[in-house]
Amino acid sequence: MLATLFLLSALAAAPVVGIADTAPVLGEAEVSVASRDRPERMEGFNRALAQVVVRLTGRRDMLDDSRVLALLEQAPRHVQQYRYLDGPDEATSLLWVRFDVGAVERHLLEAGLPVWSGDRPALLVWLGVQDRQERRLVSSADDHPARSALERTARERGLPLLFPLMDLEDQGRVTLADVMGGFHEPVMGASRRYGPGGVLVARVQPSGSRWLARMQLYAGEESAQWQSEGEDQDAAIASVMHQAADHLGRRLAVAGLQVERGGVMVSVGGVDSLADYLRVVNYLGDMAVVSRLRPHGLTPDRALFLVQVRGGVRDLERAALLGSTLVPEAAEAAVDGIETIGFRLLR
Repeated sequence: MLATLFLLSALAAAPVVGIADTAPVLGEAEVSVASRDRPERMEGFNRALAQVVVRLTGRRDMLDDSRVLALLEQAPRHVQQYRYLDGPDEATSLLWVRFDVGAVERHLLEAGLPVWSGDRPALLVWLGVQDRQERRLVSSADDHPARSALERTARERGLPLLFPLMDLEDQGRVTLADVMGGFHEPVMGASRRYGPGGVLVARVQPSGSRWLARMQLYAGEESAQWQSEGEDQDAAIASVMHQAADHLGRRLAVAGLQVERGGVMVSVGGVDSLADYLRVVNYLGDMAVVSRLRPHGLTPDRALFLVQVRGGVRDLERAALLGSTLVPEAAEAAVDGIETIGFRLLR
C-alpha cells in the first residue's frame, strides 16, 4: 500500500554494503506466556499485536489511544499463524504470532492513525563502548553484548541497522575518541562510503553503579540526541534506541487522513533520501502561509503532503518561490480527488 520511501541507490556515492539484506519484519511478534491455555493465548495475542502496532505506527504512545485499544481487543481476528516455542525456563513458553499486516495497516489508516512504511532507511551505527575492562569501537564483525542489545531493540521497532567494517579506511578516519567525545565531523565523513539513510552515534559507559547510554541521530543537516541510564547495559541501550525510533516514527509515519476543506496536495519530486525528506518537511512547515502540514504518501523520488493554507493555492506557490529549495513542476492529475500542485527539490 505504501510505496518505497527512499531510493538510496540514487545517492551519489555507491554504498560499500547493501542497505539491508531483507526488509524489516513488521507483522510478527513473540511474547512470553505462563501456559498454553486458551485464555492465556488470547491475552498473548493482545500483547503481540501491541508490539506490531508500535512497529507500524513508529510510536509507543499510540498504545494509549482509544482507537488502538479497540483494535487490540480484536487481535485474534487478525492472527494468520501462531505457534509455541520453548521459553527461558520450564514454567514459561514463548508464543510466536504472525498478523495480517495489510488488515492492521488499513484499520490504522481508516482510524486516522499513522502508519510507517515497511521500506525504512537503514541506519549506520557507530557504537563506542567503554568500561573498566575494555574500550572498543564495535564493527560489523564484532559479536558484542552492546551490539546485540541495540539490534534486539531495533528489530522490535522494525529498524534496519548497519555497522561499519572498521577496515583500514574506517580506522584512518574515525577513532573511539571521536565517537565517545561526540565529534561528528569525522564520523559523518567516514559514513558517506556506506550510503546510509541516517547515522546513529551511540556511546555506552558505566555511571556510578548504573550504565549510561547516549545516542545522536544525524540525517542531512538535522540532528537529535537522547540519553538514558539503566540498571544494566542492555536497559540503557534499549531506552535510547526506543527514543530514537519514536523520533523517526513521528517524522516519517504517514497518517490516515480525512480530506479537510481548503486542503491542497503538494507533490514534491527529487526526494531521494531521508535528508531530502526532512529538508522538504522543514521548508514547508516554516512557511507562514502553511497552517498545517501532514504527510500523505511516498513513492520513489516523490513525497506527497496534504497542506492547509492561509489564503489560497496561489499564495502557497508564491511563498515557495521566495526561497531556493523548491521550483514549480507540472503536477499529475488530482491525487485522491484533491487539487494537487507540483514542485521539485533543488540540489
